[in-house]
Amino acid sequence: HEEEVEFAKFHEWCDNTREETTKNIKEAASQIEQLTADIAKAEADAERLAGEIADLETSIAQNEADLSEAKEVREKEHTDYTATHADLSESVDAIERAISVLKTRQADVPQSLLQLRDSPRIPAEAKAAIESFLAMNSGDAEMASPEANAYEF
Repeated sequence: HEEEVEFAKFHEWCDNTREETTKNIKEAASQIEQLTADIAKAEADAERLAGEIADLETSIAQNEADLSEAKEVREKEHTDYTATHADLSESVDAIERAISVLKTRQADVPQSLLQLRDSPRIPAEAKAAIESFLAMNSGDAEMASPEANAYEF
């Protein structure tokens, strides 16, 4: 009878081991299935992200090319602006100097016209125009045309 007890214990141990092993195999198979799905998802994500990286690299290259082109245009525009600014500054300075000269010589205009009127090289029509201009400036204030105030220095 001792042998039957030992056999029963052994049989029970085998059944427990078989159940535990079967359970472990099922759990491992489930884990393998889950890990395989995780690997497939990670590979799909890697492919998708690789595509996005390629798109972004293309976009970066395009943006860098656009930036380089914009810098070239900006440099050209800056050079043009600098030249135009210098030219206009010189023109403004020349105008200011001309106004200053005109202010100092404002009284010389009638005298210069008198010299032109008496010059033999001036045609008769021009002399008549000069004479009428001088008559307007030196005539009666009531008979003369009103003074134009276009430019006052």
